[in-house]
Amino acid sequence: MDAGELENALEERSKNRWWLCTLFVLASSPGIFNSMHITSYVFISGNPKFWCDIPELRKANWTDEEIRNISAINPQAEENCFMYKWNYKYFEQIGFNESVNYVQNNKKPTEVKCTKYLYEEDFPTIVDEWDLVCEYGTLKSVAQVAVALGKFFGAFFFGMFADKFGRKKCFVFSCFLYIVSGPIAGFAHDYYLFLVMRLLIGIAGSGVYESGYTILTELTVKNHRTRLGCLYNISYSVGLMILPLLAYYSNNWRELQYYLSFPAVILLVHCWLIPESPRWLITQGKFEKARNLIYGEKKVEIKLDTVHEAPQQAATDTTATRRNTNSQFNEVHHPWYKRLFSAAQRLLKIFASSELRKRIIICYFLWFVASMCYFVIALNAHNFTANKYWYVALNGLSEAPGYVLPLLVLAFVGRKLTGTVLFIIAGVALLLILLLNNSVAIMVVALIGRFCMSAVFAVIILHTSELFPTSNRNSAIGTSLTMAQLGAIVAPFIVDSLGDIHWSIPSTLCGVTSISAGLLILLLPETRNKPLMDNLQEIHSIKSKEKVSCYNCFSFS
Repeated sequence: MDAGELENALEERSKNRWWLCTLFVLASSPGIFNSMHITSYVFISGNPKFWCDIPELRKANWTDEEIRNISAINPQAEENCFMYKWNYKYFEQIGFNESVNYVQNNKKPTEVKCTKYLYEEDFPTIVDEWDLVCEYGTLKSVAQVAVALGKFFGAFFFGMFADKFGRKKCFVFSCFLYIVSGPIAGFAHDYYLFLVMRLLIGIAGSGVYESGYTILTELTVKNHRTRLGCLYNISYSVGLMILPLLAYYSNNWRELQYYLSFPAVILLVHCWLIPESPRWLITQGKFEKARNLIYGEKKVEIKLDTVHEAPQQAATDTTATRRNTNSQFNEVHHPWYKRLFSAAQRLLKIFASSELRKRIIICYFLWFVASMCYFVIALNAHNFTANKYWYVALNGLSEAPGYVLPLLVLAFVGRKLTGTVLFIIAGVALLLILLLNNSVAIMVVALIGRFCMSAVFAVIILHTSELFPTSNRNSAIGTSLTMAQLGAIVAPFIVDSLGDIHWSIPSTLCGVTSISAGLLILLLPETRNKPLMDNLQEIHSIKSKEKVSCYNCFSFS
């Protein structure tokens, strides 16, 4: 069974629309849990008003407001990490009114750090659960970083495991990881156990995403693959629209975590129904399983000699087209460390070429900025003083068209112009927030930025893949994805730490970097309707106008 025969068989199978739709739903729907767990940080972390807790005064039945007014350095501030060192045992005896007179008529004592805190909020979060404020404030951001790190490591390990053990086994393992780690995160009474579960949730999310996407693309033919690939992330938008509803009917962060986690048992159905990739089965020499998977119960005559001779034919085939087409079926699966070493060699070859080095550095910046801005906008509701429920739901609603737009635009317009326009529109929208003082208007322009960032991902993925030769393309895309994950890792620190300094800093930073990314794209050559390079030698023979240059700023064809 060679590449042509497999494509013909899959073409025939794809005529069954019910089968195609079922495969798409099975592969993509776990993304709903992925998006809900990632964005749940908006609700489970919170940004409550807090001040020092004085046990003596609480024991005397003082109200929270009375404790704050008598002890806080600035009772009107959102955050109070210090308190006055009054004699609170004396205040306990004389009562609130007499204590106010005492405070007004005496010199202020020294300031000391709080040891316990009281919070003003309607929705209990991990912040008040584990006192993640003041010097421990960065630990709140770490809860989101844990998910991003999980996705980072998951992408690395599942990429290798899927080649070794199969796409379906990785998909099934990731689903079980979701089913187990989600509820444990809700039950966790230790913050570091909670972090470990968030890390595993990120790993599971990366596993189901990559494995599901690979199964979908390897079981569909080219004319369906492009459309389904772009629509694959629609489940992410669905999750964003479901999340606020679950949060609205939750009483605290633990309850929300349960609502997000327990429905994951439905993934057991996915594990049972989703098929293995026939392309992977063929690379493992499991031709009979691949044949049964493709043809099902139909008695189709297949030339088994062709199946078993395919590797030998591909090895002796001298044409580049044939070799590139069949390589995925006849690839020898070396040990993981050899594949890792080989990938490192291919990456070093990119940096050894002056032209490719310029291209990859620009691509790294584009991917980093796109991911950073995407997650900053997603997590930034409290800095915009927006209604969190509407903000997240509208984020999901605005994101869905962002996945469809590139399908329509890239058929007629080049990659450079599309990417530049999307980055600059997003940047201008985010900078406009500085001029607005209405929360609804701020939400609208932030959603414009979110829409553009969702759309630009499809553009830079395609552009990156076309900028590098076949021999180094996977290395370029893989390391660019790493840069995107780094952007996701720094995003919560930008939102929480810089947002505490001033609410507008995160959106302004993203606006400036987004415009910079849009301008940097102009230096790259346009790749639309251009033949792809196959090897590094071809980079030395390209024309000067096809190299990274300022002259490209005015060339869009």
